[in-house]
Amino acid sequence: MITLRALLFNVLFFGGTALLCIVLLPLMLFGRKANQFVGHAWCRLIQFMLRYSVGMRKRFTGLENLPDGPCIIVAKHQSAWETLTFHTVVPDPAYILKKELTRIPLVGQFLILSGQIAVDRSAGSQALKDMIKGAAKALEENRQVIIFPEGTRTPPGSNRPYHPGIFALYKAFPDTKVIPVALNSGMFWGRDSFMKYGGRVTMEFLPAMEPGLDRKTFMKEIKHRIDTRTRELEAEAQTEFRLPTLTTDDIEAKVDDTDSVDQKSAS
Repeated sequence: MITLRALLFNVLFFGGTALLCIVLLPLMLFGRKANQFVGHAWCRLIQFMLRYSVGMRKRFTGLENLPDGPCIIVAKHQSAWETLTFHTVVPDPAYILKKELTRIPLVGQFLILSGQIAVDRSAGSQALKDMIKGAAKALEENRQVIIFPEGTRTPPGSNRPYHPGIFALYKAFPDTKVIPVALNSGMFWGRDSFMKYGGRVTMEFLPAMEPGLDRKTFMKEIKHRIDTRTRELEAEAQTEFRLPTLTTDDIEAKVDDTDSVDQKSAS
């Protein structure tokens, strides 16, 4: 039954995405806010499909820690789920993402037109400058900048380093709140996984980082806060919904698979 429900979601996902692209394609001609509307509509459609096909719901905690207006959100990244979810939580997200995604037909055009921050991770120090420039523009537009500090989706239980781009943002915009985010989405929808599991995925917004921290303290503290709470959320999901657990071998295999890509990341 679980497999059939996962199959149903995948059929709905690709079919619904194609239909939405056709219906909303004309809106791509009307500027960034129209394209953000397309993004919001698509993400809400996928969330609806997840709920009624595989029984995957969402739960947000710590929303009181989100400021009104611009901020920098530093989030754990375990699944495609969170990339579909921030559109349903914050009004105008600006994702920091790898430039390769903008080369995907139609999707790439939407990412560009909706004002996402594309960074060429092979460009070294220039990538960091481009990220800061893009973030500055987004924050001036009263948007919420979202960055995944590990640079790629990682499975539950893994322990990857955080890239220094998050400190560059923290230092460049000292008056902007930096909000850490923990989640357990990988327990329900794993990286490149056909299977999707029912239950409530939790996304938790933690208190903002204190201003004025030095690089070493900031990097150590934000990783500790996000990773510690993420482990707790994973354990809670495992107990509450009896989800399958990745073994250490599974985790190491996933990590090794993305090492070569992440070494090039500046953010």
